[in-house]
Formats: sequence, C-alpha cells, structure tokens
Amino acid sequence: MSKMRLVATLVALLSAVSPAWSQAHDLFYKDKEIKLMVGYAPGGGYDTYARIVAQFLGKHIPGNPTIVVQNMPGADGLSLTNHMYVRAPKDGTVIALTNRNLAVAPALGLIETQNVHYDPTKFYWLANLNVELSVMVVRNDAGVASLDDLTRKQIVVGATGITASNAVYPYVMNNLLNTKLKVVTGYPGTSHLTLALERGEIQGIGGWAWSSILVQRPDWVREKTILLLLQLGLQKHPDLKEVPLILDLAKTDDERQALSLIFAPEAMGRPFFIPPGVPSERGSMLRAAFAAVANDPGFKAAAEKAKLDVSFMDGESLEKIVRQINAASPTSIELAKKITQRHNTEVESKPK
Repeated sequence: MSKMRLVATLVALLSAVSPAWSQAHDLFYKDKEIKLMVGYAPGGGYDTYARIVAQFLGKHIPGNPTIVVQNMPGADGLSLTNHMYVRAPKDGTVIALTNRNLAVAPALGLIETQNVHYDPTKFYWLANLNVELSVMVVRNDAGVASLDDLTRKQIVVGATGITASNAVYPYVMNNLLNTKLKVVTGYPGTSHLTLALERGEIQGIGGWAWSSILVQRPDWVREKTILLLLQLGLQKHPDLKEVPLILDLAKTDDERQALSLIFAPEAMGRPFFIPPGVPSERGSMLRAAFAAVANDPGFKAAAEKAKLDVSFMDGESLEKIVRQINAASPTSIELAKKITQRHNTEVESKPK
C-alpha cells in the first residue's frame, strides 16, 4: 500500500471512530451525580458560592448531571484538600471548593509536613468566580480606631484554624506592624465568626473576605458596627480607598515581595478544582462549564440577589498563580516564612 493510500485509510478510520468516541465522551455525565464538596460548614462565603454555582453548573455540562453540594469541614479545609488528592475518585465526579491559602501553605511551611498529603501544582484547577481581598475588622466598641491603636492594645480575633488566612494574616500583622492581636481558633466557618463577633466573644476578625462581609453583614459596614482597619491583598478595592493596603506598609522591596507571595492566594478567591489524574478532556469540559456559568444570565441574577461579588478567573490563570507561588525565589520564600510564623502571636483554641 502506498504511503498516500495509507494516510487516506487512517484518516477515514479516525473519521469513523471520532464521532462515536466524542458521543461517548459527551455522555459520560448522563444520569450521573457530581459532588461539589466545600471545606467549610454551611452558611459561610465558600458555601454560599458553591450552592449558587450548583444551581447552574449541571446544565452547562454535556449529559446534564445532578450537582449535589456536600460540606466536609475539618482542619480549615485541609481535610478536604487531602481527600481530593488521595481518596476522591479521579473521574471528574467530585469537585472541591476550599481554603485558597492551601495553595501556598506547603511552600511557606504553614502546615506540618506530615499533615500535607497533596501537591497544589498537580490539582486540575477549574475556575474562580471571585478575585478576593480580605479586610481586618474590629467592633466599634473594641477601643481601637486605627492600626496604631492595635500596637498599644491587645484585642482578640477569631479564626477557623491555625493555617487559615484569618489566623495567618494576624501573625503577619504582629510580625510586620508590631500589632498585638490574640488569635482564638476553632470556629467552623465565617458564619460562626460573625456570630461570635456579634456576641462580643471576639473583638475582631483578622482576615474577613470583603465579598463575605457584603453578603453576610452589609449593615455592619453601613451602620459602622465594625471598623475596617486594613486591606489584605495585592491591590486596593475601589470601594475602600480610605483603608490602607498592607503592601503599601512594607519597609523594603524584599518585604513587599514576601507580602506579595503571602497574599497571592487572595487573587484565587474561591478556587474550584478536581483531583490529579482526571482525564484532561473531562477537565477541559468542566472548565468550559464554569466559564459558561459565569456568563449565564440566571447565575448573574442569582449572584446579584445574594450580593455575591463575581469576577471570573479561568482555570489556566489559576494554575499559573499556583505554579508562580510554588516557584518563588528561596529569598522570598524564607522571608515570607519568617513573616508568617506565629511565634509572636498568642494563639489558643476556642473552648468547646
């Protein structure tokens, strides 16, 4: 057989097989259920995003699977992250949404090595629907009105876990700005933190997502029940021009680079991902579905009604951030590790 006839035969065979393969691929999710797992208790910011996404995601996936939200709180998202890497099915039927800080935690040594059973660079990152920024907030009766006041008076802030951003950010502030924040950990989610803040059980939150504040307690901002003392992210939010940004308080270029590494996960907002090993074509299908959700008029209306801040970031961009974080220079990583150490912070667990 001539080379040209051989090529023609192969093309014909592929043309015959491809539609059947494509149809089988497209029908993988037919009559199936996708678990959308959240690393926190119901009622918080992560959970709110997951439940609204779940209303629309299935219709944008070929086969129109049912999307079921399940909560797996534990170790501030680490339990779910380890589960996704080690035990979750690697077929695209389980999607996770959990602590964005876990993308940088191994590199910065925020988690003891023996408890880390995942490599963030090997997850298949799907999308983020909320480029985030956190805020340091205090009750208006806490006796502090500025960052300077926090260097003279100790206040108690609540956190979901010792490696959560709402715990790590107070460590950073204490180390860099000489504030006197005491951290109490053990709250299952931000809904529990807001209740503790309302009761006066804690006096502040050292890293509360601005989008969550707008969803959960916009009246507190409007009525000045809480004071916004510091923005914790890579750039200022346009609605918070008068609130200082922590990067602008860096004293040297090295400090600024280290802070950029620490706060890079803020840009990841609420990251959705699947385990390593899922067939790439299925991962691409899910990425496309999330992009479609972001443009779905129904989703936009539901997000607006729930006062969710939506700013879509695709999976490729998420993957790039994760790789940049984990490929940072040794100098930046070492300084970032130093700044995030909790040795200068009084930390205790919430009484059960």
